Amino acid sequence: MDNVNQGSVGKFFFKGLGLWNVYFILKFALAHYEYLTLNLLYNGLLLLFILLPFRNRVLSLLQTGVAIVAAFALVYSESWLPGPDSIISNAQNIAGFSAAYIAQLAVDFVNIKMLAWGAAVVLLYCLVKDWVRISVFTMVYFLCLVFQPYYVAWRTQPVAPAAVQVADNSQAAAPQQVAPADPSAITSETIDRWYTAFLDYEKDRRAEFPQGLSANDTPFEIILMNICSLSNDDLIASDLMNHPVLSEFNIRFDHFNSATSYSGPATLRLLNAVCGQVNHDALYDGRRPECEIMNRLDQLGYRQHLYLDHKGQYDNYLQTLRDKAGLMAPLESTAKYPVRYMAFDDEEIADDLAVLRDWQRKTAKDKTSERHVTLFNFIALHDGNRLPRHSRWEEFKPRAIRFLDDLQTFMHELERSGRKVMLIVVPEHGAAVRGDRIQAPRLRDIPSMRITEVPLMVKFFGIKDLPAEPIHVTGHTSYMAMSTLIGRALALNYFGADGGSVPLEELVRDLPETNPVSENGQSVVLTYRDNDYIRQKGGEWRPYPKER
Repeated sequence: MDNVNQGSVGKFFFKGLGLWNVYFILKFALAHYEYLTLNLLYNGLLLLFILLPFRNRVLSLLQTGVAIVAAFALVYSESWLPGPDSIISNAQNIAGFSAAYIAQLAVDFVNIKMLAWGAAVVLLYCLVKDWVRISVFTMVYFLCLVFQPYYVAWRTQPVAPAAVQVADNSQAAAPQQVAPADPSAITSETIDRWYTAFLDYEKDRRAEFPQGLSANDTPFEIILMNICSLSNDDLIASDLMNHPVLSEFNIRFDHFNSATSYSGPATLRLLNAVCGQVNHDALYDGRRPECEIMNRLDQLGYRQHLYLDHKGQYDNYLQTLRDKAGLMAPLESTAKYPVRYMAFDDEEIADDLAVLRDWQRKTAKDKTSERHVTLFNFIALHDGNRLPRHSRWEEFKPRAIRFLDDLQTFMHELERSGRKVMLIVVPEHGAAVRGDRIQAPRLRDIPSMRITEVPLMVKFFGIKDLPAEPIHVTGHTSYMAMSTLIGRALALNYFGADGGSVPLEELVRDLPETNPVSENGQSVVLTYRDNDYIRQKGGEWRPYPKER
């Protein structure tokens, strides 16, 4: 009997990792394909903890329970999923989601392909575990991962970190990205120095904007159409890049960065467009009157208007704009418009074409001013919207087609009216229609360039003989380029001649460029030497996983 017990004890002590091999093998695979980043220290501690021998069965069960909890927590921390801070800070907003919308989001997290591969690994382990000491291979591979950086450092000659140079021309693309040509020599410290220099540079930038207008200036109206959930990548993924309305604009910005993936901060950045780009937290530190484009236009005699296809209550959207960006325009009531969609929080969303036509009627009758500046904010393309009396959300593409068709109708009606208008379509962010390697489709917690590169477009009405095809602004731009364009149209009295006071190419020449840097409360994504990097709160800069 004693011999049997001793054999059992020996088998218990030297059983290896057992089914934990599957856990580590799957993590190694996910890390290889950049779906998560391994924390070698914590994984090593977990591995050693699992291998600790316990004679007592209660302690053994306790060890297993602690290991399971630690393993799940470790995977979560190594993944790209929203951190606890992000979830807590957005808890109130999440509570406003409808049950159906939450269920749909949960389904998006399920990756059938990954589940199939996981099942295959488990079955393979069960087939070979009695013939192969898998624990040995797991531990050897883990040790290789541990010592790999030291081997690379031994093989690589040390490279002195490059200095960060900041351009002194307000029209330049800001800090020069001078760094070693070898990507492996670019460190988190290198990128952090550049990011700090970028913010220092941007805080002092100001757009070209007139302080006053000449007495013979030709009045025109300005429309800032802020659209939720429409990026260049969304248009590509939905096969809508060739929608006819897009070719009717006079100016297209090919690489315009909205700098965030959420509505509130996107509109705050738009309303503060006269100044350079600040970090996310600075948006909420207080007002910057010299930066507020609506109020700067108000000082030039422009009467402010505000039209939404929603009530502006979710996430305290409208009040935040008033408190942090000084938005003074009264909100036009949505009660008179027909309902087009029901939002993810069951709010009614008005028909956008009805909103646009109401603006046409009201401003045309307004004889108190010849100059109007109007902010539209439309959320018809926001994820989770559904048709009234429908429980399932409407796909993005049919909603996008409907919106673009309505926009085209509005533009044709505005053209026929003969009014002099500068229409600027400036989306807030994308809809993340197809997601990427680290973020599921329809989620926008990480402001990737796929989400924040949006199609800013400009159309002039009441001006003849403009080029038949859009003029493309090909550099990396952001809100300062938009406000500079408005400032030039004002300063040059662009509507003072039938064909525009200057050629359209001259109007867009040397618009200020801005390096691609996008931020939310928990994440920053930037482009450095043609590669994207991400930093999540409290972490280091890491390469943004590329599509394979």
